[in-house]
Amino acid sequence: MMSVRIITPSAPLRSGPAIDASLDSEGLYGEAFKVIATENGFVFGALSTDGYQGWLPQDCLGDLPEPNAQLISSMSNVTRDSKIKSHSCFSLSLGAQLTVLCKQDQCAKIVTNTSHGFLPCRHILPFKPTQCNTVIMNEIGFYDDWVGVAESLIGSPYKWGGRTAWGLDCSALVQLALSAVGVNVPRDSGPQHEVGVGLDHEKDLRRGDLVFWKGHVGIMQGQEQLLHANAYHMAVASELLSKAIKRIGMTAGPVTALRRLVCI
Repeated sequence: MMSVRIITPSAPLRSGPAIDASLDSEGLYGEAFKVIATENGFVFGALSTDGYQGWLPQDCLGDLPEPNAQLISSMSNVTRDSKIKSHSCFSLSLGAQLTVLCKQDQCAKIVTNTSHGFLPCRHILPFKPTQCNTVIMNEIGFYDDWVGVAESLIGSPYKWGGRTAWGLDCSALVQLALSAVGVNVPRDSGPQHEVGVGLDHEKDLRRGDLVFWKGHVGIMQGQEQLLHANAYHMAVASELLSKAIKRIGMTAGPVTALRRLVCI
């Protein structure tokens, strides 16, 4: 089974080898993809990040070195050099996986599929201290408020199957924000029902807890406010949990689970 990496800012993971096949998820720049089969300009396989299977366009895949960091900003521009007025080459979304070479002028020099580019150091989080240059580590630091990462995506469009700051669904919001603090969870809201430990009452909720309905998940910003990517607002939005329960209950039914992530 051959493993390659995504070399475009994102790559649509579809249900079949055709551009009009339904979008199931998206791969992000630098993520590894294990190729099982090829057909009609598409490759079938699985994302190493979460094991999600589907068909990716073949031209979205290529060779990149093993990443040592990830993007924790909602979005960031890759520039030609480290100067603030430098030409923008392309943009990346939260969760992109990067190979950092060195630090230059408060920027991290990264490998691209054609050469190299630069991103602000503050937009990047190393995977492990041993994998990055010590100078870069001291500049970047670590991020521990995963809900704050999710909140940075408020206003991003809702997109079924989306997994980028340019469009994402409810479970992708949870998955991407948690990845910024090194916590890996499943891609879909169904399996996410099993993460952490269960809570008995809504009055016990606090910042970072998850609220589930059938086919939907939201993140508590506090005891009363819910953050979620949803098709009512068609965006990542914040609203009172009580209002969300009443509205969602009319189509999806009652809340199915309250979960707390004890690993954070």
